[in-house]
Amino acid sequence: MDEKQGPLYGGRHRRVLDHPDHRDGVNHGTMTLIRISDLAPSVVRLTATVDHEGDRDRWRVTNPAIRLELPDVTSTDTVSRVYTVRSCHIDDEIVIEVDVVRHAGSSPVMQWLEHATVGTSVRILGPRPHFCPPFVDGVPVGMFADETAIPALATILRDWPDGHPGEAWVQTPDEAVVSDLPQRESVTVHWIRRPAAVEAGTTGSLVAAALEFSDAHPAEVTVWACGEHDEMRRIRNHFRRERAMTRAEVEVFGYWRRHLTSSEIDEARLRRYERELERNPRMTVLDDFDVED
Repeated sequence: MDEKQGPLYGGRHRRVLDHPDHRDGVNHGTMTLIRISDLAPSVVRLTATVDHEGDRDRWRVTNPAIRLELPDVTSTDTVSRVYTVRSCHIDDEIVIEVDVVRHAGSSPVMQWLEHATVGTSVRILGPRPHFCPPFVDGVPVGMFADETAIPALATILRDWPDGHPGEAWVQTPDEAVVSDLPQRESVTVHWIRRPAAVEAGTTGSLVAAALEFSDAHPAEVTVWACGEHDEMRRIRNHFRRERAMTRAEVEVFGYWRRHLTSSEIDEARLRRYERELERNPRMTVLDDFDVED
C-alpha cells in the first residue's frame, strides 16, 4: 500500500484486516461513477467503471461483495462499507452496478452519496464472494430478504440452477425493486410491502414468511436469508433449533442492526474476529455478516 494514501480502513485491527484468509484473492482497486440513477424512491443505483488489479473472473461469481472506503464524518479517518455488486459487465473494462438503500441520518454513505457525481472515484477492496443458498437436488429453497439484500438475491436468481424449486419473500417499500429482479420459472417471488413510513426491521413480516414456508414444507428444505440482524437471528433459530437443521442447510446473515451504526457493527465484528483468532489461527470459519448466537 502507498503510505501516502494513509492506513486503509482506519488502520484498526490490522491483525484481522491483513490476515491471509481475509485477504485471500481480494485486491485493491478504484471505482469511478459513470451514472447515478434512482431505481426507486428508496434505492439509488450506481454504475461505475473499475480499475482493479485482481483476477477479472472473480467479478463473475454469484453474490460478490466489495468494501468502499469512505470519509468518516466524525473524524479525519476513513471507514469502509460492504456492498453487493448487483451486476458486472466485462469487456475492454469492468463495469459494475451497486444499489444503495437510502436511509435517514447522516451516515458516511449518505453523506458521500449526497455529494457524489459522475466522475467521483472511491477506493475499493474486493470482490469477495458471499454465501449463496444451499442447493440439494429437488429440495425447495426458502429465501428471505429485506431491501438491503435485494442485490444479493438478484445475483442468486441470475445464476439459479434450471428447474430447482424455490420461493423468495422480499420486503421493500418499492415494487419496482422487486420487478427488477431476474425471473426464474421455478422460483416464486413474493413482495412484502413495507410502508415507507414504517421503520425497516420492525415488522416481523420476514420472520412470519419464514414460519409460513416452514409450515408448508415439513419435509426437507434449505434456507437463505439476509436482512436486519435480530430478525435474521429469529429465522435462523427457528430452522436450526426448532427444526434441528444443520448450519450447511441454513445460510442466514445479518446485514445491519437496528439502533447500531455500521461503524459500531464493524468494530464489534472486528473485536470478535480478534478473539476468534486467539483460539483459531484460521479465519475460514468466519463471515462478515454471520449471525452469532
